[in-house]
Amino acid sequence: MAEENAAAEAPANAAPAKGGGGGMMPALLIIVLMPLISFAMFKFLFIPMIKAELPQNDEPQEIDPATVEHLHLESGELSEYSFENEIVVNLKGVAMTRFLQVSITFTSFNTDIANLAGKNKNRLRSSSMQILGNLTLAELEKPEIRNLTASQLKQQYEQILGGHVEEVLFTNWVVQ
Repeated sequence: MAEENAAAEAPANAAPAKGGGGGMMPALLIIVLMPLISFAMFKFLFIPMIKAELPQNDEPQEIDPATVEHLHLESGELSEYSFENEIVVNLKGVAMTRFLQVSITFTSFNTDIANLAGKNKNRLRSSSMQILGNLTLAELEKPEIRNLTASQLKQQYEQILGGHVEEVLFTNWVVQ
């Protein structure tokens, strides 16, 4: 009887030793093929799509002579523009109980900056109020906040005025 049990158990134990590595083939194919597929998709699909979206500027852009005649880059002479009135905004996050009052002056090498800014003064004031109104009382306590705010205002003014702003200065800064 013991011989029959041993004979019956022998074929069941012998089968796993014969084909043990068959389950690893799909995993190996995935490990090898996925980087190749990813590279091919990036090179032949994504890069051409990105290149198609980029503007094609083969020709150099012409500089407007009317703009150049107002610039004083060689002499280093700066023109200034100051807002007529101070800008007052409520601070963010204090239930409109605190406000910031600033006077802003900005400089430019463009001698016609006063005329250009005068034409866009409402857009300049509105963008100033938007940037200043997003400040919190905690941010105003940081020592570098004036420089950061001046940098944000400079970027916004350059966008509105076409890149003619050199520096933004605060001639008055009061937090109440």
